Parts: sequence; structure tokens; C-alpha cells
Amino acid sequence: MKLMKANSYTEVLSMNKKEKKLLLTDAKADIVVKILSMKKGLIEYHDVQFIRITSKNNHLIIMKDYLPIIGEVIGNVEIERENSVEKLENIVGYYIHKHNEFKLFIKEEEND
Repeated sequence: MKLMKANSYTEVLSMNKKEKKLLLTDAKADIVVKILSMKKGLIEYHDVQFIRITSKNNHLIIMKDYLPIIGEVIGNVEIERENSVEKLENIVGYYIHKHNEFKLFIKEEEND
């Protein structure tokens, strides 16, 4: 079933219960983060509010519905979740973000 976007109050009223539930679920969807490293394997986070990248060449905050982006990080990545913050410090890696999915491949970790 394809999710309908509601553009007005009357469109929401005309939806059945299943369509309303899908619309509300989509509205709450946060960023999914997948981190792949040779030391720790694949780690996934599903309740991410935003990602902060502090790199050698730039500083970036990626939020929900951010434009597609690809890049390299030489520095730190912070993953802000509802109840905690995951910090990856002194890493070298590559990332891609599109469709509210952030993927990070860690090439080197200096602090382990």
C-alpha cells in the first residue's frame, strides 16, 4: 500500500484507520543510522534525532529530511538519540545520507 500524504484537514478526515496510522507512523519516523567497522561489525540505531559531524574540513548537523549527502569524516561523529548520545571520536571514515538513512563506514579508529 502506498502512503498518502495529507495536504489538508479534510483529506485526513476522509482516510480510513489504516491510512491514518501509516501517516502518523511516517510523521514520527526518525533517522536510521548504520555504522560498519572492522572491529565492531554492524551497529544500528533507530531512534536518532540528529547526527553531528565534526571533521577536519567541515562541521555538519544532519537532521530528518536533510538533503542527500556523501562525504568523508576525519574527526568525530555524535549520534543524538532520544535518551542518549553515542560518540565516535578520532575516526576516519566515509558516510552517505539519503531518505533518512545515514550509513557510516569506519576505516580507522584511533582510540581503540
